[in-house]
Amino acid sequence: MKKLLGIMVLGMLFCNVGFAGESRYKPWVYKDIKISEQCLQHLYPVASVDWYQQYYEQYVEKISADDYWGTPKFELFINRIGDYLGNEIPLGHKFESSWGETMSLTRYLKDCNKGNEFEYIVKAELDNFYCNDFAPHIKHKCSSIVLIRHFSETRVKLFGMTVYGLYNINGEMIILPLRNLH
Repeated sequence: MKKLLGIMVLGMLFCNVGFAGESRYKPWVYKDIKISEQCLQHLYPVASVDWYQQYYEQYVEKISADDYWGTPKFELFINRIGDYLGNEIPLGHKFESSWGETMSLTRYLKDCNKGNEFEYIVKAELDNFYCNDFAPHIKHKCSSIVLIRHFSETRVKLFGMTVYGLYNINGEMIILPLRNLH
């Protein structure tokens, strides 16, 4: 038994050493353009769900602050955000949050792709046909779709992973969150 335990411990140590040289982050790359963390900020939910509460109140309905978690309609909104884009949520729309911040679920690549900060890892590049499944109301060309795992260097807990789509809309590249996964 001790021998088996020793082999398992050595195996785990070996795996950790094997990955020590790899970067923790792997950026989303589209046509040699690395997509900055700034393009994804506030598009994925964090534990407080403040931004998603604001989006929900703006586009769907207002509910009691105590009723967000546990409300199936709100949780569906978070998980399947792409179903609302181009329908209840107009693309490119901006509004002011209750704390005075300009909010939008649309990120224009030309405006946000600044800096070399990548606090995420691309877990998978998906086939573009998933764009139609995950955002059925968007009829524009989907150029790329990825599953991203975000990391936080702060105490703020992150929701999980997010599927993002990169679309060409009227000659402009925009990033949209399509699915949030636990």
